[in-house]
Amino acid sequence: MPTHPPKAVPALGLPELEGIEGIELIQRLPIFSRLNFDETTRLGRICQNVQVAEGAVVIEQDGLGEALYIVCEGWLSVTRKHLHKDDQETLGQLGPGDIFGEMALLDDLLTSARVVAATPCKLLKIPRAAFQGLLEGDERLALKVYRSFCRALSVRLRKVNDLLSGSQAFTMGVH
Repeated sequence: MPTHPPKAVPALGLPELEGIEGIELIQRLPIFSRLNFDETTRLGRICQNVQVAEGAVVIEQDGLGEALYIVCEGWLSVTRKHLHKDDQETLGQLGPGDIFGEMALLDDLLTSARVVAATPCKLLKIPRAAFQGLLEGDERLALKVYRSFCRALSVRLRKVNDLLSGSQAFTMGVH
């Protein structure tokens, strides 16, 4: 499987995101749905358009996360290496409207899964450094975004809880 690196548009800020369509694209995502027009426009200015070839690794497991990605077109596969084996476990697929890599915007831990383009993809990339700079300059925006992140993580945690039996959830400290 080829692993061509994703190619990002070199300049930050996408002209297509400054119009109503770009604003709506970002605001359709639950994680950014509570942002107003001005806040969404400022977020759009730090986005990069990324074209990814089929087979390209977008995020490598156990690497340093550097961005949040929004899938505009195409499909990606999410896998994870078994701890003591060489085989990969498929965790799921990502398609248009899905986001991934958001944990890289919140913490400095290594990534927990590998994300590979199953088809050619068009992604919207929000780089960590630019995102942090945007939030550091606007505490109100930061509060809105971090609340949305907390809601999204809570939903994911509840889904995991539902998948675990009561005894497994208790032994893991998950209720």
